[in-house]
Amino acid sequence: MDFSRVIAARRSLRAFSDRPVEPVKIERMIEAARWSPSCANRQPWRFVIVPMGDPARPALEEALNAGNAWAKRAPVLIVTGAGKADGAVVESREYFLHDTGLATMSLLYRAVDQGLLVHPMAGWKEEPLKAALSLPDDFCPIAVIAVGYAGKPEDMDEEARRKDEVPRTRKETGEIAFRGRFGDPLAASLPSAPAKVFETDIPLRFGDIDAMGHVNNAVTMTLFELGRAKFFAEVMGVGKIEDYEVILAEATVRYRLPILLQDQVRLRMHITDVARSSFRFRAELFDPRDGRVFTEAETVQVMYDYGKGRVKHVSPEFLEKVRDYIGG
Repeated sequence: MDFSRVIAARRSLRAFSDRPVEPVKIERMIEAARWSPSCANRQPWRFVIVPMGDPARPALEEALNAGNAWAKRAPVLIVTGAGKADGAVVESREYFLHDTGLATMSLLYRAVDQGLLVHPMAGWKEEPLKAALSLPDDFCPIAVIAVGYAGKPEDMDEEARRKDEVPRTRKETGEIAFRGRFGDPLAASLPSAPAKVFETDIPLRFGDIDAMGHVNNAVTMTLFELGRAKFFAEVMGVGKIEDYEVILAEATVRYRLPILLQDQVRLRMHITDVARSSFRFRAELFDPRDGRVFTEAETVQVMYDYGKGRVKHVSPEFLEKVRDYIGG
């Protein structure tokens, strides 16, 4: 998953499925945490993994506050923490908590990248928790993380369900970031969403359907390319092959639902991550009748001078033409 989508997808929801979490996914989460940065490379973080059925699980669940009873449904609970003596101290600054926070975020993002739901909690009683896991006296537990697959909201009690229905909000950039000195807001220039999203119908042909009765996965990329060509024709005014000034450098495709011959397919796309010589398209194929999303894709385009055979910079003229389609 593209990293920007990982960030957008991470939410601390409470509805967990009883589907077991594959041990290899937990290992990948720990591996991501293992390579996190730390002051003086002290790596003070420690993780205790407690899956459903582990002898320590009942006592750990008892240590949770009543408001976190929903977490007992999570197939895996992970306790994060560190020992103060294991972290670096610079002047009077102790970095063991900061470093463990960095590692915990790496762990969370790797979980989301694998399609998991993760919810870190502060609501637990420290002494019962330390006793449940035989934690050393000088060990500081920091968070309990519920790990699993997303479940059905209707399976939760009303209070937990109401909390999950609260809209996701964040402070404005100028409230948390300052330029030059504290209190001078950093002016945000990146639009959170594009002013326009390019949409076009993608007609299906009988030849697009494979022996399984749906659009073959390899053909799906062609559908995205049709949409990309329409974008350049309608937005950029490209009418001839020799007028193209980009080359496809990378494509990531996520297949969510099969596309059948009787489906109506429409494509929507916009631009993200404009760099010195490249930009990304974020696109999806969906059914305009009911909004079902069949496939998502992200592609990297590099500006290219075909005559000279080399990469070139994104021009101001290009940016002006696509300005309304940039966001996110």
